[in-house]
Amino acid sequence: MARVPAEQRRRQLLQAALRVVATEGVAAASTRRIAGEAKLPPAVVHYCFRSIEDLLDALTALVFGEMAEVAAVALRAHGGVESSIRAALHRLWAPYRTDPARYKALFDLVPYALRRPSATMVIRDYEDKICGLAERFLIDVAERNNKTWQDPADVISRVLISTVDGVVLAWLIDRDDGKTEAALDWLAASIASGVTDSSGHS
Repeated sequence: MARVPAEQRRRQLLQAALRVVATEGVAAASTRRIAGEAKLPPAVVHYCFRSIEDLLDALTALVFGEMAEVAAVALRAHGGVESSIRAALHRLWAPYRTDPARYKALFDLVPYALRRPSATMVIRDYEDKICGLAERFLIDVAERNNKTWQDPADVISRVLISTVDGVVLAWLIDRDDGKTEAALDWLAASIASGVTDSSGHS
């Protein structure tokens, strides 16, 4: 039987860990449980990762790295101020609808990561990156429409990202598409109301 490269085993174990965390929570993510989910001997986990904490740190980096990639695609300006923001917010929500279990795992990993210095740096870097993407998006939207934000774009971007996090978390709980769409549309309209044109009119 051909030897499987360690990196391939790592990816296999990370995907297994993601499934365990998504369905049972971080507390259930033991070496034995993850190995069983991956259909591998527990010794393989120890071969690929220094510890279960090392594996969960790697999982945190993987999940939040993917989220940053989603945001980079979603936060692009097209059209008017409100329509651009509305479309971007719906694009940020779309992956949750496609793979809700994956994003349940994301929210479960946050409290774990906040107790681990190495993992805390991962989510801190993610927050800095996604807020930076949102800030550049807002500046681009305003410039394309000959508008100026009444408040600092970095403040608005933080409110935007924090509010979207809350809205999509609520969706993971109740799966109410209509209320989520209404909330995102309201957020887009509220944020868009904070621009003025070159003559100073909103």
